[in-house]
Amino acid sequence: MSSIACVFPGQGSQHPEMLKTDLVDQSFINEKIQIASEILSSDVHSILEDESKLNLTSFTQPLLVLSSAIFSEAYKNLSLPDPKVIAGHSLGEYSALMFAESITFEDAIKITHLRGNLMQSSEEGKMMAILGLDSKIIDEVCSQINESNEKAYVASANYNSMKQTVIAGNIEGIEIASNLLPGIGAKRCIELNVSIASHTRLMADAADEFNESLEKIVFSPPRYPIIQNHTGEIETDLSSIKQNLLNQLTEPVLWTKTMEKISNSASCLIEIGPKNILCGLSKGYDLQSILYMSDLNFRDKVQNI
Repeated sequence: MSSIACVFPGQGSQHPEMLKTDLVDQSFINEKIQIASEILSSDVHSILEDESKLNLTSFTQPLLVLSSAIFSEAYKNLSLPDPKVIAGHSLGEYSALMFAESITFEDAIKITHLRGNLMQSSEEGKMMAILGLDSKIIDEVCSQINESNEKAYVASANYNSMKQTVIAGNIEGIEIASNLLPGIGAKRCIELNVSIASHTRLMADAADEFNESLEKIVFSPPRYPIIQNHTGEIETDLSSIKQNLLNQLTEPVLWTKTMEKISNSASCLIEIGPKNILCGLSKGYDLQSILYMSDLNFRDKVQNI
């Protein structure tokens, strides 16, 4: 069987059916739902049935961890090989650490619920996906906007692929960028359905408060090599892993660098979560197979890698 890299998605992958799969016994799913409901002090089923609640960052984040926990169990049930390397996109980094048994399921739900609450209450902002324009040009434009407009702030938040960079900032900064970037080659500028500026300095207050709780979480050495968003490198030192989780709130996600390292380490990528967004960002890299566990035909497809 091919060497495998496992990746775990962040916000944007949530949907009402995200906890359903025939790859895991329903009793396991029910048990995890009950634990999560108790930690969140909210019934998970009720959240899934209410789109406005599901899309609240404070609920979205722990429920995506819950979904990844269910699909992680499926990965193990299928007796697939240990991955050569793992990574999570933004929030997904917590799911990856949980999969690697570095943090417990309970702590992952607790800390991502807090993370979501703090991000949700941070300074108002916007995020926008920029398609078809080199990230270096985008960075230059953002710097020019920040230098020439006292009230505006905008910066790259996610280097997702060679063709997609997500920018984030305050309302003024995003509006200026959305007017400038199409004129210098951006094919599309798509505003995301969020009201915060993740992975920028606008998360500084949230990061300061989050640090106190993060320090209380017990981390164990990950069972598998994990590439972290903040550095795009494999990290093994526990203090560095924690610090990178904190830095990730105010610094961009280096997903293109992560994918380069993945493609040098594995021939097959498997997305462990409720959609296939990261599979889409994986095209163009030297990978023989790109699979996602929410695919109804995953059990058959994975036998062929």
